[in-house]
Amino acid sequence: METVVSSKTKLYAVIGDPISHSLSPDIHNRVFREMKLNRNYISLKIQPSYLKESLSIMKDNFDGFNVTQPHKEKIIPFLEELDERAKTYGAVNTVKLENNMYKGYNTDGYGFMRSLEAERINIAGEKVLILGAGGAARVIAYEMLLIGCKVTIANRTIEKAQELKKDLMITTGATNIDVATLNNIEGSYKIVINTTPIGMKATLDSMVIEERLFKNVETAYDLIYNPYKTKFLETAERNGCRILNGFSMLFYQAIKSQEIWMNTTICSSIATSIFKEIEESIFK
Repeated sequence: METVVSSKTKLYAVIGDPISHSLSPDIHNRVFREMKLNRNYISLKIQPSYLKESLSIMKDNFDGFNVTQPHKEKIIPFLEELDERAKTYGAVNTVKLENNMYKGYNTDGYGFMRSLEAERINIAGEKVLILGAGGAARVIAYEMLLIGCKVTIANRTIEKAQELKKDLMITTGATNIDVATLNNIEGSYKIVINTTPIGMKATLDSMVIEERLFKNVETAYDLIYNPYKTKFLETAERNGCRILNGFSMLFYQAIKSQEIWMNTTICSSIATSIFKEIEESIFK
């Protein structure tokens, strides 16, 4: 049953640029329908130069919203409060309106860890290889270090990897962090995670590492979810790796955003049902 939008409908959104590719409206609106809530979620293209001005309009019309690139870091100065994870990551992906004030959260780390839990993948204390040194790499490396993983950050430029290592040592107190360039990776790993955009539509036939590296990897995780199976994942699977794409992380970070907005816990059976429904209708 579709929601009838009226003056009483509470509105939510995801803001970014570009934004037409986002699966967030599909996820959130299915949750609202399943829970029989009079709420509606849309995507809004907001160019970086209009971000500050747009937030006053958002505050008058939306109870909460998600944030994607290129606004995750740029939005912070315009929010009244940040939760601890958002402060640590230096990025926001969820905003909640309370008492006419906006508070920023970051549920990406939760989404990533929950996606591993859903697949019963336990990597506590294991060797982890993270490809890329951007915002997503920071979030994932931080969460991995908290559970005692030995993290290697591999990036096209070693300087950016070293900069991220330095920041992570400060925020986590961990010292078990190595860096490498993408063409100079050695060793074996429990899991390798691609946080780069290599493998999306513009680079469908490319991947960031050599095929030989998959021989010493148990699980390959690509944060890209469109295409559903990138060349990175196809190659990993061919070499006997267990594979996982980014839809699971996207889904569970969205569920956490919902819980923040509604100040409640969404039943796991509802979440599992919606996950399977979306996966089958969109990807299969």
